[in-house]
Amino acid sequence: MNTVDTRKRAAIKALGAMPLAGMASRLVPGAFTGRAAAGLAGTLGTALTARAQPAWPAKPVRIVHGYDSGSNPDTVARAISQAFGERLGQPIIIEPKPGAGGRIATAYVATQEPDGYTLMMLTGGDGVNAATQSATEAKLPYDLMRDYAFAGMVSLFAFMVLVKADSPFKTLREAIDFAKKNPGKLTFATPGVRTTQHLSGELINAMGGVNLLHVPFKGNAFTELIGGRLDLMIAAPTISTPQIRGGAVRALAVTGKARLDTFPDVPTVAETLPGFEVTSWLGLAAPAKTPAAVINRINADLRHALAQEAVRARLLAIGTEPAGGPAEALRARVESDIRKWRELARTAKLDG
Repeated sequence: MNTVDTRKRAAIKALGAMPLAGMASRLVPGAFTGRAAAGLAGTLGTALTARAQPAWPAKPVRIVHGYDSGSNPDTVARAISQAFGERLGQPIIIEPKPGAGGRIATAYVATQEPDGYTLMMLTGGDGVNAATQSATEAKLPYDLMRDYAFAGMVSLFAFMVLVKADSPFKTLREAIDFAKKNPGKLTFATPGVRTTQHLSGELINAMGGVNLLHVPFKGNAFTELIGGRLDLMIAAPTISTPQIRGGAVRALAVTGKARLDTFPDVPTVAETLPGFEVTSWLGLAAPAKTPAAVINRINADLRHALAQEAVRARLLAIGTEPAGGPAEALRARVESDIRKWRELARTAKLDG
């Protein structure tokens, strides 16, 4: 080995062992001292760190929701997971964390690393919780608007007011008329206190001048409804449709402003109580401070998945409409829901 090669190797070895600030001053003698050398060192350090980080996503992505397996969020999450995962290039893992009307899961995801690998399937109930938290004994351990980065709307849907197949009530009007004559005698079941279904029932109470008793029910309330131990139930079409098709229950009404294409013979609540309208939604969000580039990627790939004909057909068949749209649309909907439900929360009894 000649003398020149030996000197080159020695110089390279010295640079490799030198702190970045020292490297800067040796590379251009006299040009980098003090702040300038430190600045270059920081720039080089950032570039090296960025290069060391793998592109997102480099591993499976979790979608957490706050309800049981087979629930509306679970069903919709699984309906989009394959197409969404294929677009991302990584598997999607659906992880139910049921309890407290979805609040356990929402609190959990808010504390996860903002790296894009743990997403939350938010529901309209999260907006209800945010609107009504001042009415609870203990405030929520998270702030929905502060602790989440909204990524995109997944689906939109109305609820269904259900009775068992052999219920004496053939219409919502008949149920309301009975409730007026027999205050406190009829019950309605929902997935929990301060869920959107709960407030839908409270809105029927307020607009119909009745007192249906709320029964928050964790788990499968259909068994209790079919067995006659509950009078009415308010549920999403995703879980109602199989029960209706199977002949176990009947739908008295839907809470949206229009009848469902899948059940055109079922009237809206507004046909009995003019002006009534409740719709809800599902949307993906990530912990706050998740990088904007990751949020943008989630939004783009979610919209691509929802545009697939097979995904659209599957969602429409279970009574929920594919949404999509920009991330800002989900934030705007949450803000709108909080304002909408806050007024009802002031007058409705929300502790049971």
